Amino acid sequence: MKKLILAMALAMAGFSAFAQQTVQGVKFNGDYYAGGGLDKPGIIVLGGSDGGKYNDRAQKIADLGYNVLALAYFDRSGADHVPETLELVPLEYFEAPKRWLEARSNGVVLYGLSKGAELALVLASHVQGYKAVIALAPSMVVWQGNPKDFSRIMESPSSWSKDGKGLPFVSYISRVEQQRLGYDNRHEASLTNKQAVEAALINVNKIEVPMLLLSGGQDKSWPAADMAEVVCSHAGGECNHITYAEGDHLLTNYDVTVLAEVRKFLSSLE
Repeated sequence: MKKLILAMALAMAGFSAFAQQTVQGVKFNGDYYAGGGLDKPGIIVLGGSDGGKYNDRAQKIADLGYNVLALAYFDRSGADHVPETLELVPLEYFEAPKRWLEARSNGVVLYGLSKGAELALVLASHVQGYKAVIALAPSMVVWQGNPKDFSRIMESPSSWSKDGKGLPFVSYISRVEQQRLGYDNRHEASLTNKQAVEAALINVNKIEVPMLLLSGGQDKSWPAADMAEVVCSHAGGECNHITYAEGDHLLTNYDVTVLAEVRKFLSSLE
């Protein structure tokens, strides 16, 4: 209790009680924050489509009193152990960090933001043993990947692969077709391809662990609030969706409120 109180006081003052440690001697790319004990769940933080590690978010969760692994799954700078593009990222890559954090915590929670939220749901639907899922600005489907050269995005394969094969995905609609249909948002326009959506739906009915979904009503990146409703309606276990009417894609204007909800959710798992 004293450790948590100190951490919270330091966080409010703009300081962190837990130092970042890059994990060495492993086949994954992650930074570790030892904020909790063996009796608490560990958190894997998965960032968005800009790639790399979301250290700021990981630090804030560690300051709540949890062990946190900020995990990269692709990095455009050519970092070790991960591809340079968000294309056919193998789900098998996440087995090692899951085992590594399990050895230091009481189960592993996936915390994904945006593209990382899509990934968190995909992982939990394919791999058993995660303790819970937190998805901020989630997707209900697997999307097309992002190449290094964005002018070639229409040629990109699936974002994720399993056993060497790309998962079924929704491809991006052309800008011409988007305009013809009258959509401002490319993702929303792409979801009009009902056949592709049906094939690419994430099998959240297989996720039997608790889920917390967070979304913003002013999300201009993709219709996360609507997709979160679909996810919760099909979830195999308990699913709670909280949406903020004035929130943007990553709920940047609700950071304190979101952290409070995350803390409450994590506490319920202990």
